Formats: sequence, structure tokens, C-alpha cells
Amino acid sequence: MKKIPNIENRSSLLSHIGLLLVILTTLTGCTAGGEKESAAPTEIKRYYWPMPPEQPRYVWETVLRTPGDVEWRKDKEVDLLRKVTGEASPSRKVFQKPVRVAAAQGRIYVSDSMARVIHVFDAARRRYFQFGGRLEGKLSQPLGVAIDRVGQVYVVDSQQKVIIVYDPFGLWVRTLGEKSGMVRPGGIAVSPGGDRIYVTDRDPKDGAHHALWIFDAEGRVVHKISKRGSGEGELSYPSDVAVGPDGRVFVLDSGNFRVQIFDREGKFLAKWGQVGRGLGQFARPRTLTVDQKGLVYVVDGSFVNIQVFTDEGVLLLPLGDRGKEDGPALFSSPAGVASDESGRVYIVDQWFGKVEVLRALSDQEGQAIQKGQPLPTIVRKP
Repeated sequence: MKKIPNIENRSSLLSHIGLLLVILTTLTGCTAGGEKESAAPTEIKRYYWPMPPEQPRYVWETVLRTPGDVEWRKDKEVDLLRKVTGEASPSRKVFQKPVRVAAAQGRIYVSDSMARVIHVFDAARRRYFQFGGRLEGKLSQPLGVAIDRVGQVYVVDSQQKVIIVYDPFGLWVRTLGEKSGMVRPGGIAVSPGGDRIYVTDRDPKDGAHHALWIFDAEGRVVHKISKRGSGEGELSYPSDVAVGPDGRVFVLDSGNFRVQIFDREGKFLAKWGQVGRGLGQFARPRTLTVDQKGLVYVVDGSFVNIQVFTDEGVLLLPLGDRGKEDGPALFSSPAGVASDESGRVYIVDQWFGKVEVLRALSDQEGQAIQKGQPLPTIVRKP
């Protein structure tokens, strides 16, 4: 597979951010505020995985770093608003230590363990905001983040050892798990209806506590998988969890270099994966997600990429590459991954302080590109 070329000119990279306007139009089905589209759109180069002559399956779309990456703005009005509200400048990078990401219905939520907030890139409303920094629902060390069918946001606070639930706009709803006995919770997933909440947990002092908690909507413990080991249903340093479209639960069992699959109540179903340096193996698995087609995306900190598997563990392809310089889908320290209903994949990189956005291509799109008919990528000026 060809390497993705570096973009050494930072201003050139930032010019790609305008491509997010195409994403916004796709997500919301319209342009914002009646703004007129530019009469002379500019074409820019796209990057694909795999690269032609193979049929591309994914395309790079944009990167999220600053409020300006999603906001429509008229400078004078925005300057006045920010003086009054104290919100971040549109051009200022907002991440301190981004960790995990979740996305649905045009909103991308990114946990930041150092800033102690959740960053929200609200593409649907062309806004950036953050929550979790004040009053009820104040965060101390947010890690895992997940979204249910109605848009409620579930955040694991590893320091407070609780799950804090917010509405889609960051208003506190409730706090769960205060008396559960969680030690160092990290990853979280939620069933679509919100009636099952799954949290990975482990002892930071290398003790015997390596667990998957299953809570109901009220925070009561339904089941707990907590036997440390390498057998079926046993765990060693579980780092993340995701719920598939059919309700099965996928746990990244990092210490055993594998993915384990359970039913919604915690019954073991299957496992796959092994340690190694080859394609389809794991060296330092960190996080995972499952998309609406049932494909499993696993971030590996040693490979510095994302491997895409079938739900049976068959490797399809890797996404992204290691980069000394920042660039489209170039990573130094990938930390979180999520997918949404639009077929997009969101990847957090801590070192570069960004979220990369890729999109799954349809067969028709991929075949057109393979035949030398690349789809137009249009940057429209607001």
C-alpha cells in the first residue's frame, strides 16, 4: 500500500479544513443561515485507503482542532460574542490531552483528561462548545465517552469512579455508579436504548481487579465479569468496549492482545486476535469501535494506525500511517476512535492534538475512483 504523502506546509494543511463544509452539508442536508455558495469552488486533492489501483474503501475528509473548524462566523459578531462569553477563539487549538471520541447526528464529543472537559464539535449547528467544567456534572478525569439513541452522553470519570450522564448539549442529567466499587474505569459503551451500560475497569497497581461492569439505566449492577486470566471470558487490562449493531458487546482485552465478544448480559460468545508485529495482530491495542455494518476498528499504539476487521477477526485493511510531521491521517499517538451513522470514522491523536475524519466509500464511489474518475472534492467559502 502506498504511503500517504506528508504535507510539510502547515498552511496547506489548514486549507483542507474548509472541506468540513462538505461534511456539514451531508450531515444536515442544507447550507447554514442562507449563506451563498462561492461561485468558484476550489478543488483539492483527496487521500484514499487503499490507494488506487486498488479499489478505495475510505477517503480522508477533514481534521478538527479549533472552533473555527466547524463554525460559520462573521468576524465582528463573533468577536463581540467571545468577549461577552469568554469562549475560545475560532483559531485557537482547544485540546490539551484528548483521549476518546464519540459521534452521532452531526455532533463529535471528545474527552480531554487534562482540560477536564468534553469538547463538542457541533457540525449540525455550526458550533463549538464544551461542558463538564462547572456546577453539577463537573469532571475530574474524563476518559471514555458514549452516546445512546436519544443523544444522551455518558462519560466515565476515572478519578471520581463514576459515570456522568449529560443531555446532548452538556446539561447534567444524573450520576451513576457512585457505590459500585469501580477502581479505575476507562472505556464505556451504551446499548442504543440506554438500558445497558458497559464499563471497562482495572487495578492501576497491577492487582487482580480486571473487569467489565454491566449497569442498567439506573446505575444498578446487572453483571460483572472480573476474573483475571487468559481463558474464555477472562480479562487482562481491558481497555475499551463497544456495542455492535446487533447488540453484541466487543471488549478490547489489551493484556491478552485480543477482542472478546459477549452477549448483552455478559455471556461469552467468541474471541479473536493475537500478539505480534504482523498485519492483523496486536502490539499495543488501545481502543476500539464497531460501526453500523459490524466492522471493528482497533487503534494500535505501536503500529500507530487503525486496523479494520470483520466481526470474526478477519483483517480488511489498515487506516492511517505514522507521521513525523502532521498531515492527513498521519498519526503519532492515536488514542481514540469512533464511528457514526453517516459512515464516518473519527480518530483522536494526542500528540498532534487533533481528530481526523475519514469516510467509508460506497462501492460505486470506490469503483469510479479506481477507474481514474476521482469524485470532486469541493471547498466552499462561507
